[in-house]
Amino acid sequence: MSGTMDWTLNWYSLQPVIILLAAVFTAQRIKPAFHPSLLLNHFLQAIANKVNHPNRSVQQRRIAGIMALLCLLVFMLVLLKITEFIVIEAIAFEYLILVCLLQWQRLQTPQLDLGVLEKTDLIAQLRPRILRDAEQLSILGLYKASIENLCLRNAYQWFAVVFWYICGGIWAAAGYRVVQIAAQQWNCKNSRFNHFGQAAASTLQLIALPVHWLLALTLLVQQAASNKIAANYRLAYAQSQHWQPHASGLLLACFAHSLGLQLGGPRKYQGQMWRNNQLGTSTPPGQIDMRRAQQRLQRAQLIWLLTLLGGYLLYACY
Repeated sequence: MSGTMDWTLNWYSLQPVIILLAAVFTAQRIKPAFHPSLLLNHFLQAIANKVNHPNRSVQQRRIAGIMALLCLLVFMLVLLKITEFIVIEAIAFEYLILVCLLQWQRLQTPQLDLGVLEKTDLIAQLRPRILRDAEQLSILGLYKASIENLCLRNAYQWFAVVFWYICGGIWAAAGYRVVQIAAQQWNCKNSRFNHFGQAAASTLQLIALPVHWLLALTLLVQQAASNKIAANYRLAYAQSQHWQPHASGLLLACFAHSLGLQLGGPRKYQGQMWRNNQLGTSTPPGQIDMRRAQQRLQRAQLIWLLTLLGGYLLYACY
């Protein structure tokens, strides 16, 4: 009898990490064109079309953005509660929701330097992912934009979901992801949403802050020269002081130092120039560095999963 009780205790102790590993394995195989989050994207655009009127005052659009975000959170949590009631089994419910929440970003890089064809291919990949004027970027600028987008997208869509699931359970992870998608769809850099999307953007910056810090450290510790980690962190912190938001700047600066590359710099959104300082080193990125960036993020993903698994195993044994 006691042996059975110990096994039950171990199973419940390991349940969150087992569900997470199963969801990660499944979510990695979902193609971006079929990801469930696309349905929410269309829903959010419909909400914005309904309540974000350009003829209203700045204050009215900000209030509309706050109310839209609150109503969206309530609606989505009620919908999830109904889904939980239908599914009945808690394990299956958490697994299904996590599969819908997790999304891993990838880049397809050509094996050869194809010049104009390579630039065209990169622009085609980046156009649906970024608001920057990609057509005006040089090939170097496209490498930078690709690496930065890869890092930030995975930080927001994968690492932060894992963090909030472990810290607060499936409801915290779902609430975070709804805010993240709202901030992405109502991006303040888009002149149409520069006031309406402020509530979602500010909320996202706050709840993503610990994730960016942890991921920045995870990327830095992958350096071969361990004695440079502290020095590079101090340098990255100094470089990100004038970056908005600061946590994103710190993450990109640490990623740049981890790769030994230069990221950041000025960027243009809808014809308007945004002045951001350079991050990392003075070495410009190349095509091979895009693959290195993907590999570095995949290692960070593995580090997080192995750390969580080890921690839960120790807890279960204890």
